Amino acid sequence: MKAALKFLGFCVVAVVVMAMVGAGLPQKHLVTRTKSFAAPPERVWSALLSIRQLPYDRSDLRAVDQGVATAPPTVIEVVGSPVAITFDTFRPPRTLVVRTTEPDVAYGGTWTFEFELETAQITKVTVTEEAEVRGRLVRFAVRTFGLDDVLIEGVFRAVTRKLVETPN
Repeated sequence: MKAALKFLGFCVVAVVVMAMVGAGLPQKHLVTRTKSFAAPPERVWSALLSIRQLPYDRSDLRAVDQGVATAPPTVIEVVGSPVAITFDTFRPPRTLVVRTTEPDVAYGGTWTFEFELETAQITKVTVTEEAEVRGRLVRFAVRTFGLDDVLIEGVFRAVTRKLVETPN
């Protein structure tokens, strides 16, 4: 019983310390990542817009081979929680700016996607994330464990998966 209480006390102290450290860290951050895909911009654009959940997308692939997608999603699921999004800029297949619209989410902001044709079948995608990490514990985890680009990497994994899988 004493050991369980000590362990519980340790856990409480650890969470309080993480929250205090997280409170002292900056809320806003800017991250840019680039990745090349072996597909034309229209196909990469459609794969991106067919993502329904992050970090691992398991939704159907119908939008991937329909040409340039024209109906973007209004909600995306991030780690099991739905997050409402809006599109500030929607210029297929060149520029896309996505913004979270819920003020109470622990991690929100703007993601700018720029598509550049490198060769006839290679598309370079540059993603710039201007995010605000509002939750103290989330901020602690993001800053301490170097997870600043975890959502961008999740987008890249989901797009890669959609480009190599066969549509249903």
